[in-house]
Amino acid sequence: MKKVTLLFAALLFVPILTMAQTTVTVNANITTDTEWTADNEYLLDGMIFVTNGADLYIEAGTTIRGAAGQDLDAAGLVITRDSKIFAEGTAENPIIFTAEDDAGLTKDDVGEWGGLVILGRASTNNATEATIEGVNEISSDPALVGYGGTDDMDDSGVLRYVSIRHTGINIGSSSGNEIQGLTMGAVGAGTTIEYVESFASGDDGYEWFGGTVNARYLVSAFNNDDAFDWDQGFRGKGQFWFAIQDSDQTGRAAEMDGAGGNETGTPYAYPVISNATYIGPGENSTPSGDSGQLLQFRDNTGGYYTNSVFTDHPAQLIDVEDVDGTAIDSRGRLEVDSLNISNSVFFGFGSGTTLADISSAAFVETMLSANSNEITDPQINGISRIDNAGLDPRPANSSVLSGADIPNDPFFRNVAYKGAFGGSNWAAGWTALDEYGYLADSGTPGMVTINSNITTDTYWTADNEYLLDGMIFVTNGADLYIEAGTTVRGAAGQDLDASGLVITRDSKIFAEGSPSNPVIFTAEDDAGLTKDDVGEWGGLVILGNASTNNATEATIEGVNEISSDPALVGYGGTDDMDDSGVLRYVSIRHTGINIGSSSGNEIQGLTMGGVGAGTTIEYIESFASGDDGYEWFGGTVNARYLVSAFNSDDAFDWDQGFRGKGQFWFAILDSDQTGRAAEMDGAGGNETGTPYAYPEISNVTYIGPGIGSTPSGDAGQMLQFRDNTGGLYTNSVFTDHPGDAVNVEDVDGTSIDSRGRLEADSLNISNSVFFDFGSGSTFADFSSAGFVETMLTANSNNITDPMLRGISRSNDGGLDPRPEEDSPVYGMAESLDDSWFHNVNYAGAFDGSNWLAGWTALDSYGYLGDGLVTDNEEEFTSVPNKIGLNQNYPNPFNPTTQISFNLPSSQQVTLKVYDMLGREVATIANRETFSAGMNTVNFDASNLSSGVYIYRLNSGDVAITRKMTLIK
Repeated sequence: MKKVTLLFAALLFVPILTMAQTTVTVNANITTDTEWTADNEYLLDGMIFVTNGADLYIEAGTTIRGAAGQDLDAAGLVITRDSKIFAEGTAENPIIFTAEDDAGLTKDDVGEWGGLVILGRASTNNATEATIEGVNEISSDPALVGYGGTDDMDDSGVLRYVSIRHTGINIGSSSGNEIQGLTMGAVGAGTTIEYVESFASGDDGYEWFGGTVNARYLVSAFNNDDAFDWDQGFRGKGQFWFAIQDSDQTGRAAEMDGAGGNETGTPYAYPVISNATYIGPGENSTPSGDSGQLLQFRDNTGGYYTNSVFTDHPAQLIDVEDVDGTAIDSRGRLEVDSLNISNSVFFGFGSGTTLADISSAAFVETMLSANSNEITDPQINGISRIDNAGLDPRPANSSVLSGADIPNDPFFRNVAYKGAFGGSNWAAGWTALDEYGYLADSGTPGMVTINSNITTDTYWTADNEYLLDGMIFVTNGADLYIEAGTTVRGAAGQDLDASGLVITRDSKIFAEGSPSNPVIFTAEDDAGLTKDDVGEWGGLVILGNASTNNATEATIEGVNEISSDPALVGYGGTDDMDDSGVLRYVSIRHTGINIGSSSGNEIQGLTMGGVGAGTTIEYIESFASGDDGYEWFGGTVNARYLVSAFNSDDAFDWDQGFRGKGQFWFAILDSDQTGRAAEMDGAGGNETGTPYAYPEISNVTYIGPGIGSTPSGDAGQMLQFRDNTGGLYTNSVFTDHPGDAVNVEDVDGTSIDSRGRLEADSLNISNSVFFDFGSGSTFADFSSAGFVETMLTANSNNITDPMLRGISRSNDGGLDPRPEEDSPVYGMAESLDDSWFHNVNYAGAFDGSNWLAGWTALDSYGYLGDGLVTDNEEEFTSVPNKIGLNQNYPNPFNPTTQISFNLPSSQQVTLKVYDMLGREVATIANRETFSAGMNTVNFDASNLSSGVYIYRLNSGDVAITRKMTLIK
């Protein structure tokens, strides 16, 4: 057995040679788990069925071609029930399904091969089990072509960044047996479908036969029949669907049917679609066939479209079937409020210019008129059906870029705009539309100057940059939406002309970036700026209605030099769940200019006054502020994943009864920085005011200005608690500071100080690591008083090296705040009895992955090292001289994989699995004894969802981490 294991493990390390791409012909069904890789192309020689519970993995960048066979020899790929496909491309490396010879093919070349079919076990409204149309000409075996069941959460795998081209060949001897670009039979909601294109199909772009699968970011371009077609009780959800029809196209943008014969069958069809953009064949075109309607509802279907754009069609827009003398039609579904179109825009129809003109009947017009629909020009940037780079489906009209009313369902993403596009074109880079030259270049962002307050809902898009010319207030209950990838700049005005952005009470900001497309707030001219360039503009301020401990209503410091109007600068109230919106993946840079004539009126990178716990704040960076990184003036807002880097005063500062929660906060102070890592105050004057400050903070990593540095000012303490604040820090790392670690204010003769809060058990630091303080190497050395030392000693704190991988304050790639694999921070964390906190097994803000990578100034300015967990294995002999953990195989995997490790001697091993937030999800081995040499264990992830996971081996004082990918 040992010899077999060693041989298997050795095979894992055979080097992959760089070879010319070859064509692999696939001419038999796939009955075992199979992986197709981007170094080959795959030719489907006939209709290939993935069956017998097999899973097919397709690597990003792979091309699959359908052979040119006709009739019953037509090529295609069918994923049968209980099998899965994992085709996960990227925007840069999509997976392409196309014809055997697609050189020189255009949108007019349809029906070159069959298409992609996925069959599942979700429910339909068929009376008996069905077989999928078209393909059932080739086989009648239900194991190959049957679909449907009772599992509406059935999982058929993942399609992401997949382009399907030139499909729709007729199958068999009779006509009408084409299959679509993507055909889905009873596919369940456990399946992931997003960023998929169907281009130049001889039949529909997409068709759903029942099922419950949801889908985002679909493109249906120049397909001969319908762009989207549903039937047989389909009940999925969709968002960001785009269709463009050719000028001679015969089908509809959407043909929506309820049943495949038995219209009384349940469940009734009721898809919910938000943010569609459907462009017809042209207002003045004269296509034949079914293009008399852009949208047709029939056969007792219901459905809901909202926040959508419908345009450029030669005839009637909406047809709702009305069969005289029966309620079994789609009019019946409309009249029971199960068919609606709401909050959408219509424009450019040959049938007329009113809702009556574009409706098939008066009851349709009544429905449209009652649901906030309007006829207005969405000002789409460009509609072209030729390959002249003239197609740009993004809207220019601000009335379309705001006003969306997104369904209250976690599937739907909260955007402000109507239609499938905001300011960025998500179809660029991976679609045939782009590759074949139809899409316009997104261009360089233009500059929009903002010089007046925002008093109505407003949307800022990534195709522009926005210059704040002065202090801009979002007020009057307005909401400001900022698209991922948008840059906002602060103009260079001084004193009372300083620029900034203030979200006032009852208004909201929704700035939702992503790891690859953050929202950036920065200086007007940030070219060449470094961490030393602070105070270039004001900053971002959010004001809310949550409580503070001020005796009277306060106005926010700094900005109240510009205005004294409480409607603009007042904060605080009684609503501790107040919601000021969402900040996510936002980097705020070079803030902290002094405002007004007197000094000390800087504002922070992010200032929060009375912000409530209904607000979402996570993945935020404050970089190079002339004052604090963050300051909370009262309020209850919670925050995860905060970065405070190289700010001139305190990294984090709270005051006035702040009672929020925090987790995964990171601070690094510069070598000449004058402030503290955290200045924690209880009140802004009246220290007896309630509520008392009591934040709860877990998993911080605070790096001071350097144990050997000599900064001036307040850097004598890393943490200062004063003015009657309480608070809790736990599971944290504090290191590299020249002075004291902890100072707790002790005012003689009074209990109104932070010592009083400590002695009342309302101020604690627990379960944390301290290391490298200039004031000494014991708790007594770096505590401000004996009672502080007593608190630290009694609460499971440790003085030990956290073994951070790299501390550098220069842009040399030397900053890596993750702990080494054998760091003592692993395994020491304690859980907090609060569902808001993620339970992790480590102290500090980081585990094996660096969540700073990709979106921060720290990364873009060159401070960070490699942020990934390495997958490099070391060579080994049959008996290694040290412990080693190898990459799991296969990887990606579903649902099982093998993990092997090397031991120099027989010893106990613990092997656990964690998600990317550090939460333990599985224990493979718990202090089990394994023999010397190579050992292999199996891991079954059947109960986990798709994603990236960390597995960690602990043995003795060694801890080693690797990363693996589960794809279901």
